Amino acid sequence: MRTADPAKSRRIIDAAIQLFAERPYHEVRMEDIAARAQVAKGTLYLHYQDKEDLFLGIMNEGLSSLIDRIESSLQAEMPPEEKLLVMNRESLRYFERNHFFLDVIQRVEVFRFGARSACFEETRGRLHAILMRVLRQFPSRAKASDEDLALEVLAHSGMMKEILHSLPRPWPGDLPERLTRLFLHGLGDGRQERGRRLGRR
Repeated sequence: MRTADPAKSRRIIDAAIQLFAERPYHEVRMEDIAARAQVAKGTLYLHYQDKEDLFLGIMNEGLSSLIDRIESSLQAEMPPEEKLLVMNRESLRYFERNHFFLDVIQRVEVFRFGARSACFEETRGRLHAILMRVLRQFPSRAKASDEDLALEVLAHSGMMKEILHSLPRPWPGDLPERLTRLFLHGLGDGRQERGRRLGRR
């Protein structure tokens, strides 16, 4: 961005997020974004070089905002289970409030922006690094290889994206706890739950 008009910047970003969520990337025109944001088309080019620059800017801003929320919520004294729960809870809160962004982020991997996407990839790397540090704090993962932890980070990311994209809103209030339990313990063998049900009969 090359100017600092917060009101117009916010309107442009909000309009672009909505349009990119509603339509395929190639069908969104800069004049459409300007019209929805109620700014002159030339104003867009004062803020962004082109549509690609705007799209990547949206992605980077959204992910950076989520990372800031996660980092401010994590406390050093928290056990790793709680840290993972906090990460899941903050992600769910963010995407429930910004559901357009959830649709947009699903599309970003379809496109290849080359060197221009380096900033977004770096930001996404920050999020993955936070999760790797949290996973490393579990006693069972203390000696895990970086390769194994990286695979677990990708598994967590894939699980979250699929559930958030497919599960109808409004999401259940206990979804963060359920997702955390599912990631940490999987399906299990069900014996404890069956035992509790039998005990109530």
